[in-house]
Amino acid sequence: MPPSFGDKEYWDSRFTSNPSTFDWLLPATPLTSSINSAITSSPSLVPQILHIGCGTSDLSFHLKTLVKTPAQIHNVDFSNIAVEMGRSKDGTMNWSTLDLLNLQQVLEFQNISSEGGYTLVVDKSTADAISCAEDVVVELPYRITSNNDERTSAGSVKIHPLAVLSIHLAYLTAPGANWLLLSYSNSRCDFLTSENPGERIVDEKVLDKGFIDPRLLWKVVKEEALDAPEESGGSDRVVGRPVVKHTLYTLERTDFNLMSR
Repeated sequence: MPPSFGDKEYWDSRFTSNPSTFDWLLPATPLTSSINSAITSSPSLVPQILHIGCGTSDLSFHLKTLVKTPAQIHNVDFSNIAVEMGRSKDGTMNWSTLDLLNLQQVLEFQNISSEGGYTLVVDKSTADAISCAEDVVVELPYRITSNNDERTSAGSVKIHPLAVLSIHLAYLTAPGANWLLLSYSNSRCDFLTSENPGERIVDEKVLDKGFIDPRLLWKVVKEEALDAPEESGGSDRVVGRPVVKHTLYTLERTDFNLMSR
């Protein structure tokens, strides 16, 4: 049985038993060019970066070298163990324990987050892990909504976790912000681009009852294939072994307005 990547207990146990630095998919350096590009094209003169699912990645500390002040970086993870480990190494950056699938936590976090919204979200395989979580039970109409939504209660439904993540990140970011999403999957963002209703992960009936369509909030503006590091462990090369690629998506936040009811 595969690990429960969507469960907090799994990550707490992992970070406790293996507190050393660990980076999923790729080290920080191959992402530098894309992060720098997003920073320089930021809608803000002082870009505010939200690093989600920071874990024990070196990326948190690499981000610090790309900005003028450490206060521009906010590292979050739903494992308090990982957050406290990071804070103990460098308290000059912002660190918060945050479950990005928990509506109440997101609403409370918004009160302490960057004024005007974050201008860059950095996500190294966190969307992958969240996609492994159970569907999220939400009440409709959703509390994060458009400013002209006056629908009344329609009951509870289960929503794909990636759709919930998309809404919550849109709520925390400014129009024009980028979401750099590194994934092992070349179809991770099909729910934003596919014309096939079956791949949109949010049913039209649910949208009609008061859940915002993620496609109104995020546009995929770039997809880049990045070589995964080759596995070590032997000097003999395997003839014909395919090159493993990961995909770096650049998503852009639209100007669709969101508010909490």
